[in-house]
Amino acid sequence: MNFIKKLEKELKPEIDIILSHPFLKRIEKGDMSFEQLQYFAIEYAEYCYHFPRFLAFTAGNIPDDLTRMPIIENLWEEHGSGKYSGSHRQLYNKFLEALDIDPRTLDKHPKLPDTITCVQTLLDMCKNDHFVKSLGALGPGTEFFTNDEYDLIFKGLDKSPYLTQRELRFWKAHISLDVEHYSEMVEALYPYIHDENNCKLIKEGALKAIRMEQLFWDGLERNIPV
Repeated sequence: MNFIKKLEKELKPEIDIILSHPFLKRIEKGDMSFEQLQYFAIEYAEYCYHFPRFLAFTAGNIPDDLTRMPIIENLWEEHGSGKYSGSHRQLYNKFLEALDIDPRTLDKHPKLPDTITCVQTLLDMCKNDHFVKSLGALGPGTEFFTNDEYDLIFKGLDKSPYLTQRELRFWKAHISLDVEHYSEMVEALYPYIHDENNCKLIKEGALKAIRMEQLFWDGLERNIPV
């Protein structure tokens, strides 16, 4: 069993904590109130808007073109492959607007401490740590299970009477894209997995990303409006 497959198996119990998280189960049921959906959308915007920065900082730290390529491709797709209206931020803004949230006023909504910790920890890692650790965070620690997570979220939100499929394009777009992103990221990692220290960094990055996401969902569950 190669390192990546072994790591995926080791990470599965941690990932299952996320995929079976009580807050995600709330979404999956499709019966969240309008206020609860607004609360979720505002908090998740903090992660959504920062994700391209995670990619950009990581790309800037990668010394060779071949390893950098899948990150640049991912970043390009985040920006609508050059089409502004198709950028993932703009798609997410449509989701916000469907919930009567003006994206221009998001700064007026205080974010949960756990949300801020999650985003800032990942941002700091992608900016300042070794790029191999950042690839571990973005690959096995994120893209590996984003398809399953977003499929769950999309199907749950699609049950809501407040939202249409058009307003859920942000979630739908990632269901197919992130499988491809992960396979490309794993391919970029292969030259580095023959070094024991690199393997350690990849695992550290993956675990940190997963545990930050657990923290994010825990914060949402603890503070959900009733």
